[in-house]
Amino acid sequence: MYKKGSGIAMKNKRPLILLLLVCCLATQAFGQATFGGRDCGQWITRKKDQYTELAITGWLVGFMSGLNSMYWLKTNKVDPLNKVNSADQIYLWVDNYCQKNPLSNLSVGGAELLLELIKKP
Repeated sequence: MYKKGSGIAMKNKRPLILLLLVCCLATQAFGQATFGGRDCGQWITRKKDQYTELAITGWLVGFMSGLNSMYWLKTNKVDPLNKVNSADQIYLWVDNYCQKNPLSNLSVGGAELLLELIKKP
């Protein structure tokens, strides 16, 4: 029910609720959710299963895009990911990072990559 001053009417929330429900069911169909952190162990072994590889590479690209957006919005500077030509370059950088830091999280690696790109002329 919509009450004056209470915000968005419930009718307007139905598409959002439906979208969240579909997303939850979709992740259940694949057997794993793509929310939360990922670690270098998962990254290194990702190619054993097609669904795992899609989930973890998708998570990384989304995470990097989010970090990039936050940096750009905060600083109003040119976005650091413009210095990358393809997602494959990110994957290669993370491959090297995870080989050197197998107990690390991808979120730490992604943040380090973004910092490296920020420093790069």
